[in-house]
Amino acid sequence: MDPCALLGPQDRSTAGVNVLGVAKEINGARACDWTVPATFGVTITVDERNGLKDLEVARKTATKTKVGGRDALKVADKKAADGTCAVLLGMGEKASVQIDVSNTNFTDTPLACERAMTVAGLAEPKLP
Repeated sequence: MDPCALLGPQDRSTAGVNVLGVAKEINGARACDWTVPATFGVTITVDERNGLKDLEVARKTATKTKVGGRDALKVADKKAADGTCAVLLGMGEKASVQIDVSNTNFTDTPLACERAMTVAGLAEPKLP
């Protein structure tokens, strides 16, 4: 699965992303990075080895949620208030997709989570 294909042109427009994604690798997993200058960045990572249960997530920062009927975790450290948020989507027992959003000014964690949930909602229907 190509993580860059998870946000098509219409999806990028909906999410406020006006740039093309750049493919990269993070810890052996395929990823795609979109950076909106002076605003925020989004990275989608496809982990084909670890399901939601296998991921090392600090429980105090994770909230169980659903995205399109799929189990998910929203991860944000409200105390750090660093303008970052991640949404992790389960893809069967042994795979997951992680959507990370970082606001350029490293403030407004709720906005970062709103953006991450928007991107998760756009990507989720394309997942197996």
